[in-house]
Amino acid sequence: MAHHPAGCQCGDDDAHVLLEGTQDFLFTRVDRDRVTVLNAEGEGKTVIRPWDEREQEEEWLESDADEQLILQIPFTGSIKLRSILIKAGPGGYTPDKLQVFANQTLDFDQATSFDVTQSFDVAETRGVVEPSKFPSVHSLTLFFPSNHGEDTTRLFFVGFKGEYSPLTRDPIITVYEAQANPADHPKIPGLDQTNHARLG
Repeated sequence: MAHHPAGCQCGDDDAHVLLEGTQDFLFTRVDRDRVTVLNAEGEGKTVIRPWDEREQEEEWLESDADEQLILQIPFTGSIKLRSILIKAGPGGYTPDKLQVFANQTLDFDQATSFDVTQSFDVAETRGVVEPSKFPSVHSLTLFFPSNHGEDTTRLFFVGFKGEYSPLTRDPIITVYEAQANPADHPKIPGLDQTNHARLG
């Protein structure tokens, strides 16, 4: 559920300065209408924002029943992922771990039993998590299994950096000839149009 903090006095010292520049920022490559969240009210796309909104703290996504949270992020093409950017917190509301599953859509039972693609520790500094490169990603499941001590987990911003390639959606059509059509092939010297050899 998106929340608005009451009497929040957030200064520049509280905001982590994320990576500079937008050259390889993938906001426009996320299929935001299909982003889903488990164990939270509201929409997962709340925290998927443009680069210039990465520092805002007027809205956030917070887990519901406990500290666990899952975000499922589909992309509109194939991504060569270099960085996952996260702004969370403050303090104990910050997840202490992020488990990333590439090209899989999982629920909580599956996320705790399937092999994770990569796992990262998240510090309370509200910093940036930067995974190793994922060479070919069309969707991500981000699983936050626990946090630094509060009953719920809070996210303000999730972003991605990398390279984008559009998906090829057109089918590949291959034609196999059951019987050759003479009109499709060059004429062979010495044969007439009825494909009989000239004699004499």
